[in-house]
Amino acid sequence: MSAGRGRIPARGFTTQNSEGTVTGRKENLKSWKPGQSGNPGGRPKRDLAAEIAKAIFEQDSEAITRAFAAELKKGNAKVFTALADRAYGKPRQQIEQVGEDGGPIQQSIVVHFVRSGEAEEGQ
Repeated sequence: MSAGRGRIPARGFTTQNSEGTVTGRKENLKSWKPGQSGNPGGRPKRDLAAEIAKAIFEQDSEAITRAFAAELKKGNAKVFTALADRAYGKPRQQIEQVGEDGGPIQQSIVVHFVRSGEAEEGQ
């Protein structure tokens, strides 16, 4: 079995990475200096999928409108949901939590007071 990327090779075997250092040694591990970021470039500024979608919509928005209208006429509920969510926002989903027989949820809190010294004896 060969040493894969990120794996420590078996004893007696050494492998070198592209920098010429031996992989799998603790000496090769370097921590960041104070104030140094582990991700200096930060999060990518552009979202490629969003840019493509935006370009398509801007290029031929009337064709997209016609396609949506055709799907709505067919009764496609997903298209209706997508348009409604875009126009009015997604509706809030309210979850009602009730206890037995539709009443309020019963809660109880039990507090035990222990004198000092009794805690060790009871254990």
